[in-house]
Amino acid sequence: MHLCVALWVCGAILAVLLGWQQRKCWRLIWQLNGWRGVVQQPLLWFLLCINLHPNSILEKVTYFRVFFQRPMAVLLGTRVLVYIDDPAGMECVLNAPECLDKTFLQDGFFVNRGLLHARGQQWKLRRKQLNPAFSHNIVTSFFDVFNSVGNQMIEQFATLPQLHGKSVSFTDAEDMLSRAVLEVSCLTIMGTPTNFTQIDDDHIAHSYKRLLEISAVRVVKPWLQSDLLHRLLEPELYAESKKNCQLLEDFVGGIVKTKHRNWRLRDAVGADGPGEDTASGWQRRIFIEQIFQLAANGEMTLEEIMHEAQSMVLVSFETVSNSIMLALLCLATHKGDCQERLRAEIAAVVPDTGGHVGLEQLQQLRYLDAFVSESLRLLATVPMNLRHVSRDFRLAGRDAIVPQNSIVVLDTFNMQRDERWWGANAKQFDPQRFLDQDQEPGGTPAPGEARKQRDRRHSYSFLPFSNGLRSCIGRRYGLFIMKVFLVKLIANFDFQSDFQLDKLQFVENISLKFKNVDDIRLAIQPHLVAQGSA
Repeated sequence: MHLCVALWVCGAILAVLLGWQQRKCWRLIWQLNGWRGVVQQPLLWFLLCINLHPNSILEKVTYFRVFFQRPMAVLLGTRVLVYIDDPAGMECVLNAPECLDKTFLQDGFFVNRGLLHARGQQWKLRRKQLNPAFSHNIVTSFFDVFNSVGNQMIEQFATLPQLHGKSVSFTDAEDMLSRAVLEVSCLTIMGTPTNFTQIDDDHIAHSYKRLLEISAVRVVKPWLQSDLLHRLLEPELYAESKKNCQLLEDFVGGIVKTKHRNWRLRDAVGADGPGEDTASGWQRRIFIEQIFQLAANGEMTLEEIMHEAQSMVLVSFETVSNSIMLALLCLATHKGDCQERLRAEIAAVVPDTGGHVGLEQLQQLRYLDAFVSESLRLLATVPMNLRHVSRDFRLAGRDAIVPQNSIVVLDTFNMQRDERWWGANAKQFDPQRFLDQDQEPGGTPAPGEARKQRDRRHSYSFLPFSNGLRSCIGRRYGLFIMKVFLVKLIANFDFQSDFQLDKLQFVENISLKFKNVDDIRLAIQPHLVAQGSA
C-alpha cells in the first residue's frame, strides 16, 4: 500500500515538473491554433511517427498541411516544433538573431562542422573570414573554368550513347551533370583539376550523393546520430556511411595536404601566389588559399581546414548540379514555346556557345533568368530549412512567443507552390511570371490578373538560396555555373519528355529527389539533327 502511494506521489511530481517544463510550449500552441492546436496534438504525433522517413515525409507534409491552420506547433517532449509555410513567417525567422543557428537534428548531416553548420559567434566569425573567397571579382574570374568544363560536358553528351537519344535515363544525365559540376568545384574551390567530367572511377560524386541520402535519414531519426544505436539498428547503412565517409575524407584530405605543402613551399621561397598584386598590397585568393592564409595567421587549425574544405566542396556542387537537372526536367516536360524562346534569345546574345559565355552576355539573357527562377520556384532544390531558437522571440504579426530551444521548420517547397502567393497556376511551370512586372514580351502591358498577382507577392515568397541573416554564401557562384551550363546545353541539344511534372513523387534527401526517378526518361537530341529531321 505504501509503495503504491509512493509511486503515485512520484508520478504526480514528475507530471508537475514535466508540465512546468512544457508550459511555454503549450502557451505557443494555444496562441497559434487555440483549442484546435491542443486537441490535434495526438493526431500530429501519430502522423509524424508513421511518416518519419525521407521517402515519405515531404509528400505527406504536402498532403496534410492543408487540413491544419498554419503556422502550427507540435509538442515534442520539452520542445516545440513550429511549422511555417508563409512568407511573413519566413521573413521573421530568417532575420531573427534568435534563429541564426541550425538545429540538433542537422547534426546527423555527415558534414556537420565548418561554416555549413557553425553556430552563433563562431558562424559570424567564419562567415566574415570566408566572404572574400566568394566576392564578385573572385567569382567572375572563374568564368573560364565554367566554360571549359561546360564544353567538356557538351562533348560527353554528344559522344556517349547513354547521354543522347530518344530514351535517356534521368539518372544517367544527372550523374554526368554531377561530375561536371564537381570538376568545376574542385578547380575553383580547391584549385585542383580532377577530370571528373571524363571519368570518376572512385565514384566520388556518387558517394557524396549517397551520404546526403543517409544524412537525411539521420536528420529525421536523430537517435541514429549515436554511432552505437546506428550500428545496432541499421548495421548495413552504418557500414555504408563509414565507407563513403572515409573515401571522401581521403579524397579531400589528399587535395588539402598537397595544396598546403605547395602553399608553404611557395611561401618559403617568397613567390607571389596567383591573384596577388604586391604593388597595391591587395590579394585575391580562392577558397583553399583563403583558409590556408587564415591558418598561417593562426585563425584556423589544420582540422578546421579539413572540415571547411569538405563542407564547401559538397555544397558548391550538389545543390548546383541538382538545380541544373531540375531545370532541364522542367524544360523537357514543358509543351509550350519555352525552349524555342530560350534558344532564340541565346542565339541572339551568344552566337558561338562553344566559345566563351561571359557575365555581360548572361546579364542580357532576360528570359533565361525567368526560366531559371521558375524552375527554382517550382522544384525547390532544398525543400525545407530548419532553425534552432536560441532564446524566446515573438513571431512577427502574431501574438505568439516562440520559446527557447524550439525547432522551426521552414517549408520553402510548399510555400513556393502555394496558390495564395503564386495564383491559380502555382503548380504549373510558367517562366512568364518572372518577367518584368509591368511589361510582357514586345513591350505590351502585362495582363491585369497576372500583374495584380505580382504586385501582392511577398518578397520572401521566393527563396531559392534562403535569405536574411544566414543567406547562401555562394549564391552568385551557383547561379553563374547554372546559367553557363544551361546556355551550352540548350544551344546544343533539344530536350523532350512525355513525363508529367504532376506525377513526380518527392523525396526530402536534404536536396530534392524523386522516388519514381526510374520512370523519368528524356529525349536528348543534338539541336542541328533535330532541325534537319524537321
